[in-house]
Amino acid sequence: MKAGHQVSAMMSPKEVAGMYGVTSKELARWRQTNQGPPCFVLGRNTVRYNSGDVHEWFNDVANAHLHDYPAGQ
Repeated sequence: MKAGHQVSAMMSPKEVAGMYGVTSKELARWRQTNQGPPCFVLGRNTVRYNSGDVHEWFNDVANAHLHDYPAGQ
């Protein structure tokens, strides 16, 4: 790993939903329509999110119309 790079934790859809006040169904719909935070599909039933990517996505005011999480913090 190069100096200055940080490894972020991987989160399940359930963890993202609980932390950001959305449902797992919303996350699934966003994945299907390419609207939500970037994710990794690791298998048929395994999806993971990079915690840093999720934090950035939910705090981007451009995505605020999709959720109730207070963007821009």
